[in-house]
Amino acid sequence: MHVDLLIKGGHVLDPGRSIDRRTDIAIADGRIAAIGDDLPTDGVARVVEVRAPGQYVVPGLLDIHTHVAHGAITPGVGMEGCDPDTIGVRSGVTTVLDAGSVGVANIGVFSAYIQPRARTRVIPYLNIGSYAHTMPTMVDVNALTEIDPDAIGRCVTANPGLVQGIKVRLVGPLMAEHGKEILGRSRQVAQEHGVPLMVHIGDLSARRRPDPHLLTPVTRYAIEQLAPGDVLTHLCTPNHGGVLGADDLMLPLLTEARERGVVLDAALGRGNFGFDVARRQRDAGLAPDTVSSDLTAMGESFQSLMECMAKFMAVGYSLTEVVRMTTTDAAAAIGKSDELGAIEVGREADLTILEVVDGDFEFVDTAGDTFPGAHGLRPVQTVRAGELIAPHWGPHPWGWLPAGAERS
Repeated sequence: MHVDLLIKGGHVLDPGRSIDRRTDIAIADGRIAAIGDDLPTDGVARVVEVRAPGQYVVPGLLDIHTHVAHGAITPGVGMEGCDPDTIGVRSGVTTVLDAGSVGVANIGVFSAYIQPRARTRVIPYLNIGSYAHTMPTMVDVNALTEIDPDAIGRCVTANPGLVQGIKVRLVGPLMAEHGKEILGRSRQVAQEHGVPLMVHIGDLSARRRPDPHLLTPVTRYAIEQLAPGDVLTHLCTPNHGGVLGADDLMLPLLTEARERGVVLDAALGRGNFGFDVARRQRDAGLAPDTVSSDLTAMGESFQSLMECMAKFMAVGYSLTEVVRMTTTDAAAAIGKSDELGAIEVGREADLTILEVVDGDFEFVDTAGDTFPGAHGLRPVQTVRAGELIAPHWGPHPWGWLPAGAERS
């Protein structure tokens, strides 16, 4: 058997396939050719030994909430998008989902420019605000007229297969009065085109308005209306409009939503993660289905998907749990279980080699509160479609590792 790349002796951790042991993985023509112990090295083009303590081979990580509309948003005007490879394959992530960075006026940048140039797999969701208000103004919808189903329909028709979902953020002054209507229109558009709806909860700017309490009924309504396959994102936000510790009427609503197939996504970002909220939710039995980063260009030097995973380990989740949340369950959340999130013979060879670093860590949440953790995670190598890609820190110093910790 011809083998291009052999991952040798690694501790393979694939929660979805119940693999948690040392074994070898052979890759040929961009796909996984064999999984087994002591696979022969004769004739192999390249062998990578993964035997260092604390290193694991996991399915290629998926970050299902990012902003990578790189070049579609004018720098300096808003939170422009990340380069997908900087936060993707260069950071141990093989697939990123752009969570509605742009609307119909700009969505074509993905197929024309971003996807052809990225080694990272990029999946775009379309913002319901038809003229891309999300990043420049931090508000998706400033007026009901900005939701243009006809324009969205023409966009979907003109770009077959490009739009994989619809995104709406329950953010801005209009939501207090018209949030339910905006949510309803968004849900109708998603249903019309047979794609999921991702709903952002938690409004950081609401604290400066006189009516932030009016966001809670809108959030409850959204949870009730979400359908199987839809995504509620920013589960752990401490901001107005969030579900907080879910220790009131929100908990049964969220439990019922999950039971009918709604995905509960953490999406930390710089502005939507409260450590105490996440801890209280864990104590209440409300774990997120997925962990994602919500990275924009402003946040690249602040965190990465692996740092988000490490924060949830600090909350009390195990390595196996956070790997599941970013592989098996992340693939299921975006309807890609048949393609992504697992190590299986015949599949495209997407793998992440990561290292668990033990130490005295100090993490920071949205409110600026610090909390301790005993583990950090860092990328060692990424395999994307059989290609071996070394980490490249880009703007991120990775200086949050504890003093004396081994770095590559």
